[in-house]
Amino acid sequence: MKLIPSPKKSEIKEGFLTSKTLNIAEAPTDERIQKALEWFSCDADGTRLELSIGACDDESYTIEIDEKTIRLNSNGPAGAFYAIQTLRQIFANEQVPCCSIEDAPDFRCRGFYHDITRGKVPKVETIKKLIDEMAYYKLNSLQLYVEHTFEFTEFADSIHRTGYLSAAELREIDTYCHEHFIEFIPSLATFGHLYELLEQEQYRHLQEIENFESSPFFWENRMRHHTIDPTQEESFELIKRLIDQYLVCFSSDKFNICGDETFDLKDGKHKSEDTGKLYLDFIRKIVEYLQSKGKKVLMWADILLNHPEQIDKLPTGVSLLNWYYWTEPDEKTFEAIQNANRPQIVCPGTGSWMGFCELVKTEIENICKMTELGYQYGAEGVLNTNWGDWGNPCSLELAMFGLVLGAAKSWNVSTTVDKPYLDSVNDLLYKHKNAVSYLMQVSDCSEKIRWELFAKCYANMITDGSAYVVEYPSAEALRLTITECQSVMDAVAGEVWEESRFQTQLLLSAEAVAIMAEHLAVLAGYTKTKELDTQAWLAKYRKSWLDANKESELTEIEKAFLAINTQTTSLCNE
Repeated sequence: MKLIPSPKKSEIKEGFLTSKTLNIAEAPTDERIQKALEWFSCDADGTRLELSIGACDDESYTIEIDEKTIRLNSNGPAGAFYAIQTLRQIFANEQVPCCSIEDAPDFRCRGFYHDITRGKVPKVETIKKLIDEMAYYKLNSLQLYVEHTFEFTEFADSIHRTGYLSAAELREIDTYCHEHFIEFIPSLATFGHLYELLEQEQYRHLQEIENFESSPFFWENRMRHHTIDPTQEESFELIKRLIDQYLVCFSSDKFNICGDETFDLKDGKHKSEDTGKLYLDFIRKIVEYLQSKGKKVLMWADILLNHPEQIDKLPTGVSLLNWYYWTEPDEKTFEAIQNANRPQIVCPGTGSWMGFCELVKTEIENICKMTELGYQYGAEGVLNTNWGDWGNPCSLELAMFGLVLGAAKSWNVSTTVDKPYLDSVNDLLYKHKNAVSYLMQVSDCSEKIRWELFAKCYANMITDGSAYVVEYPSAEALRLTITECQSVMDAVAGEVWEESRFQTQLLLSAEAVAIMAEHLAVLAGYTKTKELDTQAWLAKYRKSWLDANKESELTEIEKAFLAINTQTTSLCNE
């Protein structure tokens, strides 16, 4: 059987279920379980489904299937819900084999973290579809990264430019998460990454960095600046106002205050002071404020790991989010948090923020090693991240391989990414036997011709030309990438996909990479010809974006392509 996550114990027995139509012996009292069972066809003459559901928080379950009966047992509603997801996957087979399954997760917290701040704000229906997918693979927590993309009163003049989710929309998502046994945890930048806030005239005096001059190219500024001045009481009062407006939209008893990458503390107004103490003093005030409201606090661990002398001064009960997104995580960070007796959640990533497609080979190593080290060092959970740096051009569809792998490893850490696993992903997620192969080809091309490089070329155009030193790939590398993208496009376009959304996004991504490669070849002086139609691709990309997302900052990505297209067209005509 092809199941994701893989159960702890399973045994195939002789015979097959005689009917996929179910007769539920006794309806469950939990409405969420009732709703989950609506996925199955039911009839009085169907296979007898016997449910035994306890009242505990335990997520374990067992399934017994013989020719005439299915017995599902769990210690609590969550376990029953996950058993139903497993049963759905079993029913994806043409014939359902008689079998027995015993299952339970390796990590209590199994989450997905999605950036809705760096350029792309999804529609509520898109987030609901994401929640459906998360539940199917037994994830149980969702966080959306927010700096300014909420209807804060402080952003009343700017949120229509950047896009946002309203309080009503967040509450709707919260309810939908609850129905799917997913905790919707608020995540809000409260120290660093406050660019849009501190660029406003009324708050510029709260910038930690001095004499900062904003560039027209804001994508990198938004990633690296600004840190709020932690010594001013006004800073804390401002952060409290943001927190108060935001936390009431969530039923969770947790709050992620972020607190990562406060780069400006080293170079700003207080660079001569003890940076670690400055950081911890402000963080402590935020933590204590939230704890006074009954919230359990989560925060990124990077700054504290750079100042280990401060960790003991952190209030108790704070979970540290230990993040790393490449192939060789440092085991010492896991050990340091464990030795400090602090709860930790390990945070790998999909790599989708580097371009128009997730970095498949990198994320496989990253997610596997991070979850395995987390399990070794007693982490309480896994929070798989999907960031959106540089305008967030990648679709959610082309981050789903990483989401599913994170779910598989956080439920069963012994999962290996071998051929049987990849076959299961093809069947259960993409419903196409060659999907992972195509994805890897597009991913390889996207890694060779990164959106970040193309964006830097655009930055040089709209500044004085010296924003970045750009190193172009070789003419041969660009040519080969264009050829490979075209090969994938020809193959994928000629097929019929049951899940056409993945087909559409693979085609858009491959074409985007090929178009960028063509433009880079002209900018580098290798050629004065272009074959692909940038504007026609932009029209398709716009439609795809707006099908799933609010307008948000789509125009910023369009500006980059159009500006470079104008320049390369001029060069070709010289």
